[in-house]
Formats: sequence, structure tokens, C-alpha cells
Amino acid sequence: MGRTLATATINGPLASKEYDFLVDTGASFLGLPIKEIEELGLTAVPNGRRRFMTATRVVELDTYTAMGLVENEGFTAWVMPAPIPLIGYEILENLRFRVNPVSQRLEKVPDEVENHPPYLLMVQATPRV
Repeated sequence: MGRTLATATINGPLASKEYDFLVDTGASFLGLPIKEIEELGLTAVPNGRRRFMTATRVVELDTYTAMGLVENEGFTAWVMPAPIPLIGYEILENLRFRVNPVSQRLEKVPDEVENHPPYLLMVQATPRV
């Protein structure tokens, strides 16, 4: 499907920074390197140590909260430590974005579409004879 990036700003008590996030429709939440979490001064969720399934194993991670903007849309999200900045399915779904695998960009889901996946289904109609 290619590699989709989205620029987003994360606002923390100590700093606000813009990042190029990898859009990962297989991830649930927002991910940032722990160094970035600390530099932004993000607040840890009380009793926020959670178990998560990664691509290779189950891990226990502290979680944090953050507010930010992606494509001029505001959000509040859980953040977990990750090796690179990642935007997961929760933000895409809540802000009504999906990934277009052809353009490798985020796009808004039209209001008339009730349910949507985090990716664009490319279906070509076949004429009936």
C-alpha cells in the first residue's frame, strides 16, 4: 500500500512540536519516542500502564495524554512510547480520515458515509451483461 505520512502538531505543557507521523492503520493509538514525550512534558495517565500487542510481542507500556492538530483537525489522544512517530486507527476514525493508497495521503470521509475503514477501498465496478 505504500507509505503514508501526515504532519501533525503535538501540544504539551513544556513545548509544541510538529512531526511527520507514519500513518499506521494497524496501530490503535498515537506513538512517539520517549525522548519526545519527555521534551513535550506529556502527562502520564494515572495507573496508565497498559498491555499492548505489537507486531512481534505483547508489551507493557506507560501511556500519556496529548492534544494536537492533524490536517487542521484538533484531537486529544492516548500516546504510547514508540520508536518513531505513529498515528493509529483511533485518531483516523475519530477525525473521520482514511488513507488513500493511490495518493498516499489522508482524506476526509464524506459526512454521508456512516461507517468507514481507515483505508480507502478501491473497487472497480464490472458492467453486467
